Amino acid sequence: MLELGPLTPAFLFLAISEVALGTYVLSKGRTSPVNRTFFWLTILAGTGSLMDLLVASLTTAGPAAWAFRSLVFLLVIEMGVAYHLGTLVPFPSPMLLLGNDRRVYGALVLGTAIAFAASVEAMVSDRYGWVPATNLPFALLVLLLTVYLVALALTFRRKWRTLEGLNRGRTGILFLALAVPALVMIAIMGMAATGVEVPRMYGLGELVSMALLTYGILRYQLLVIPRGQEAAAPKDRIPSLARGRAYLFEGKDSDRMFRAVVQEVSKGTAALVISRAHPDHLRSRYMLAHTPFLWLAQSPGPDRIDPTNLQLLTHMVLEFIKEGPALIAIEGLEYIIVNNDLTRVLKFLGQLRDSVMVSGSVLLVVVDPATLTERQRAILERELEVIKEEEGAETAI
Repeated sequence: MLELGPLTPAFLFLAISEVALGTYVLSKGRTSPVNRTFFWLTILAGTGSLMDLLVASLTTAGPAAWAFRSLVFLLVIEMGVAYHLGTLVPFPSPMLLLGNDRRVYGALVLGTAIAFAASVEAMVSDRYGWVPATNLPFALLVLLLTVYLVALALTFRRKWRTLEGLNRGRTGILFLALAVPALVMIAIMGMAATGVEVPRMYGLGELVSMALLTYGILRYQLLVIPRGQEAAAPKDRIPSLARGRAYLFEGKDSDRMFRAVVQEVSKGTAALVISRAHPDHLRSRYMLAHTPFLWLAQSPGPDRIDPTNLQLLTHMVLEFIKEGPALIAIEGLEYIIVNNDLTRVLKFLGQLRDSVMVSGSVLLVVVDPATLTERQRAILERELEVIKEEEGAETAI
């Protein structure tokens, strides 16, 4: 059934290297959607390299046809995952045409994978293994890979417009990394379809891609927010905040909370602000020139976060805290509640509260009680330590 050839070590090297890179990147950020997606991409690539080996080593046409169908299925799924990864870097953005509808996208990719795999029928052999007897499977795959490259280019072009300087160079490297496997596959399939006999090592392009992506993800700290330090500011009449505590500021505006933020960052505390108000307005008003902000907005862009993507928001906050004790301030909780189920919001706040307690950090949340139902307010007051507006500046925190 199997007749291992001289290229067997190369196929095994590709498979092991791809999975090893994915495992390494995942170990550097298990909560990151980028790292997790990349890990599954490497699993698909590594499995595909093993399928390449089977197609090259099987001695009969029947099993070879099933191995090639499996390879086609994996290639289509892999391109689907690769495009999804492209929508996440260097910042999350909607997919072309489908927006953020991941379920429809997943069903479309799965259906395409099954249909393309079914196009493989009779097989013929050459000195490098087995290929389909007709060019239909290769033609379909080349068409799909071309669509993938066009979609990838349009997605990155849309992101490119919002970036400046060094970020554009980084984005170019990530785009190249995601495009390399498709280009290599198109070249190999084109030669196979025209009768040119070459080793069909599709994993070679994938390994180059994985190496570039590993460099980009770890070197550029994608979805990890850098810390900043502010100059000392005049002391306000806001008492110091206790480490490892989570506070809820109740009031009609967020001024008290931001004065507490200013006081803490002037002491050298690293802070991350998540806000519905535009960061430029808050930076100028409270002189927070170097403090990183995440803007709660549904339009994609750098330093923005969709209010419905609480999983990503949680990851970014936890990665920020991982660097050392910090202050996390949330302005716009009402906007988050409107866009999510209350249970998800409470789970999100609970994760942040637990993390600040363990790390010795501080969580500040501001909300206008008038915008909440009695039930919502009661639950929040039970989860967080309440600082009411009428308590005045003299109240100890």
